[in-house]
Amino acid sequence: MKYTIIIIVLLFSSCKNRDEEIGRPDPYTLTERDISEDCSAFQMRFKDGKYILNFALSGTCQNLKVEYYIKEYSRYLNFYHDSLKNRRGYIMLKYHRNSFLNTNIRDLQDSIINITKSNFKTNVSLIESDDNYFMIKVGNGNLSD
Repeated sequence: MKYTIIIIVLLFSSCKNRDEEIGRPDPYTLTERDISEDCSAFQMRFKDGKYILNFALSGTCQNLKVEYYIKEYSRYLNFYHDSLKNRRGYIMLKYHRNSFLNTNIRDLQDSIINITKSNFKTNVSLIESDDNYFMIKVGNGNLSD
């Protein structure tokens, strides 16, 4: 009987913790837009924290040209400029490397960095890069800059 009461109390307390999460708004706003016949760009604009934006692709994206990716990123920043809550932090950009096989990824990164510098009017630097993504930092040194 003693163990039954302990188990019930533990179950109740774990359920109570989960219930507190229900109804909380997500810390981001999600949008999506088709940018080619087999590919969509989706974006997560963060409201709090160290991230500003996650810009990624969904679909096979075999027919996607790098120019469309860059154009959609630029369009997105211009359209949602005023609703980006964080003005300093990190932007994650994800893509399908197979879609850009004949592309110099450094050129893609430089284009994105220049667009971001122009939009945020501050320094932007590449801080991490891999085969299917890269991350840039908006602002000098510390996030408070």
